[in-house]
Amino acid sequence: MTLLSIILQAIQKVQLNDELLIQKKMEWATAHRLALYLEEHFPGWDVDCEYNKVGTEINSKHDSSGTHRRPDIIVHKRERLEKDNNLLVIEIKMESDDSPDEQKIIDFTSPPTGERPFQYQIGLKISFLPMLKLKWFKGGQEIENVNNFDNIYKFSGCQ
Repeated sequence: MTLLSIILQAIQKVQLNDELLIQKKMEWATAHRLALYLEEHFPGWDVDCEYNKVGTEINSKHDSSGTHRRPDIIVHKRERLEKDNNLLVIEIKMESDDSPDEQKIIDFTSPPTGERPFQYQIGLKISFLPMLKLKWFKGGQEIENVNNFDNIYKFSGCQ
């Protein structure tokens, strides 16, 4: 199963099972439900909401400029900084906008620099309203053609 198909399947479950959360624009609750649906597909990985720790340190996660940041959902291996152990960072917005969350994803998928010693392999911004919109990121840049996504990245550890 590809990462794209897993994401789409989990989003569909949120839309079917948790529509009220979307209608009421409950971002944190929606992120939690999405994380639960994703978790079943990533054995051996941790799927966390609002996780803000860096490696084994007690310090909070921050971007390359030193600003404290918490991603909505991450698929990772806790306390590991290496890129291979930081698969996916997801930001959720209930309504489509060009929020600062996109800059957070760009920063978190860019090579480590400044105050940020980690990098996620893939980033995703999900907007639910007025209609579902996905924006994918890799290497600090938006991936323009989602149809080519599976050619860019296949994750064989998914079930």
